Amino acid sequence: MRAAIAVAAWLLAAQAAPAFACGYCVEDKIAATYDHAVLTRAVVRRHEVAFFSLEGSAAASAQLQRELVQALESTRGIDTGTARVALESASLSFAYDPARHTLGAIMNTLNGKLAVKGLSVALLKTLK
Repeated sequence: MRAAIAVAAWLLAAQAAPAFACGYCVEDKIAATYDHAVLTRAVVRRHEVAFFSLEGSAAASAQLQRELVQALESTRGIDTGTARVALESASLSFAYDPARHTLGAIMNTLNGKLAVKGLSVALLKTLK
């Protein structure tokens, strides 16, 4: 009887889904694109820094990295020079002026640009 219980417990444990460690939680995604200098400048200017998860399945490459930074930098409302992209954690961030541009409008524009690559963004957090 004990052997049967042990085997059943082992079989149940073997079916459990694996737990992911780094790169999958919100804090890891934020940390991957966090830049203290960007945040400091944003606070001084009364701007905000937004952190996003990058959704979709595009192969990570140096070219995709450049294209994402270019898409961010050319989006109206995003502060020039604040775009940060971390493909390994599928995250990105940027600073913007909430008094001049709404985050929703910036996200809509950005999602339109990324849709051609099969990508989109999902808001993780904003810092003021």
